Amino acid sequence: MEELSIYLSGKCKDLPDDGKNWRDEITRKIDVVAGCTNTRVTVVDPVKYFTYSEKKYKTQKQVKDYFIYRIRKSDLVVVNLNDSDSSIGTAQEIQFAVDHNIPIIGFGTRNIYPWIAEVDCQVVFDTMNEVVCYIADYYMNGDKSDE
Repeated sequence: MEELSIYLSGKCKDLPDDGKNWRDEITRKIDVVAGCTNTRVTVVDPVKYFTYSEKKYKTQKQVKDYFIYRIRKSDLVVVNLNDSDSSIGTAQEIQFAVDHNIPIIGFGTRNIYPWIAEVDCQVVFDTMNEVVCYIADYYMNGDKSDE
């Protein structure tokens, strides 16, 4: 059985749900698709560990170090590009993935920071569903020899 670890990056701060809703939705969709393949998928949702609304951490360094550790262990990063123009944390997560040759797939259409979408992502889609289909086709059923 193949294994795939996916880190979910995107804005959390100043969002009413701390960025939780889209992460829950994409996790459900990826789980459904993975159930139809021979791939065991681990989706790393950082807001399950630390949020701005419920302070379970002692320092921001603790939060950043943990997120970077989880990205380093991931095979793929999915980034919600919406509002990335006002999220330094998202930019730092994506830069870490770029520096460590971890593929990045983006989606979104609103308030996008152009470097993330146009320079850092291997591919960008408008919708979450397109991302899930791409992951299913390329990372669960496809040939990854081009990486």
